[in-house]
Amino acid sequence: MKLFALVLPGLLLSVSAPAIAAQSDDAAASPFTLSGSARIRYEFINPLFRAGSSGSDQMLSTRVRIKGEYDAGRFVLGGEFLDARAWLTDSGSVIANGSVNAAELLQAYVRVPFEGGEFQAGRFVMNVGSGRLATEQGFRNTPNNFEGVRGLFTPAENWSVEAFFTAPVRIAPGDRNALENNTAQLDEAEWGTHFWGVHATRTGFAGDLKAEAYLFGLNEENGADLLTPGLRISSPRAAGRYDFEVELMGQFGEQPQGAATLDVRAWSAFASLGYSFDAPWRPRLSGQLVYASGDDNPADADWNRFNPLFGARRGDFGTTGLSFTHFRENLIAFGPRLDMREGPAAISLQVQESYLASDTDRWRVANLRDATGQSGDRIGTLAEARVSYWLRPDRLQLETGASVLFRGDFARNAPGAAADDNPVYGYVMLTAPF
Repeated sequence: MKLFALVLPGLLLSVSAPAIAAQSDDAAASPFTLSGSARIRYEFINPLFRAGSSGSDQMLSTRVRIKGEYDAGRFVLGGEFLDARAWLTDSGSVIANGSVNAAELLQAYVRVPFEGGEFQAGRFVMNVGSGRLATEQGFRNTPNNFEGVRGLFTPAENWSVEAFFTAPVRIAPGDRNALENNTAQLDEAEWGTHFWGVHATRTGFAGDLKAEAYLFGLNEENGADLLTPGLRISSPRAAGRYDFEVELMGQFGEQPQGAATLDVRAWSAFASLGYSFDAPWRPRLSGQLVYASGDDNPADADWNRFNPLFGARRGDFGTTGLSFTHFRENLIAFGPRLDMREGPAAISLQVQESYLASDTDRWRVANLRDATGQSGDRIGTLAEARVSYWLRPDRLQLETGASVLFRGDFARNAPGAAADDNPVYGYVMLTAPF
């Protein structure tokens, strides 16, 4: 009965989406717009790979997002409802806080456009630059959102600037019992934490290059005080052409650790080089490298572990959810990737060889660490494939994927490592936008 009640709203939304679209077409001049999506996903992993774990796990998750905006002329009022739930879990399941957020107000804002930009205040989601440090998260069941103010400006030709000052909204519930029961609890902004930043983009260079520079700040009450400057240079993808992307991120400040306060000296980098073939399916073959520093010496006064703030994982590391193996912290990952797209279908294949940047620091996702470094540094080889297909163009999309982590010496030998074989993950997902 629970499952029927869960699936029915999504099916009704997918069936009624064309009717809603037709109504909006008839009322094209209306100042009110309505959009959203319904999604259902089943995923499993066998065996588990986290410290002290064994056996398998599964989850059925649903997410409904409904967004409305009213254009009053000089300003726009917006709001978005979110209902995210998880099912088929038990006492041994891995239920992250990002899996459940029932009956919640995801966004509530006023946006004021003006010549050369716009201003926004309230609760909102935001995607800044590459999204590696600030994004709403797409595959995860619950998006990141913030409360505060942000502005978008175009001060000159080929220039755009985004600035924001926010507090992150902490997703509720957080306790195990409430997560298992999909309990609805109000999210609250944590105003003891400030997340702010300035991001500038410059286009118009030879070869259609784009350059971005930014500075992000994270100030936590009784926690970290971080400054994260960064630079990104990229070229567009086009048939018969090479493309590249390079992003460098430094991190400085202070990090409390026990009774001490350590000086932060950390950094991260991303680099990719690809070629798009002028052929059916528009195949793009690329290679990429991800680096994020780890803490080299836990006994010194420096903190070298990179903090990815509120960034995305899936774009660089592939499928997340229960398969969540890679995090932009203490990591070196590199390998080839193939992306293809033809009509309503898209295919992505990726292989990554993965190491700890510091063999004495932790593998965060698995909660494993060997402070002696004697377990080695190789996490393993992560191989992933995923396919998406629009069953009804722009109305109903099917996506499925699978990955396997061929565990390396650290993943097998670190103290507390799971004794089982290589973890295999798979998922199937239906999404109905409207």
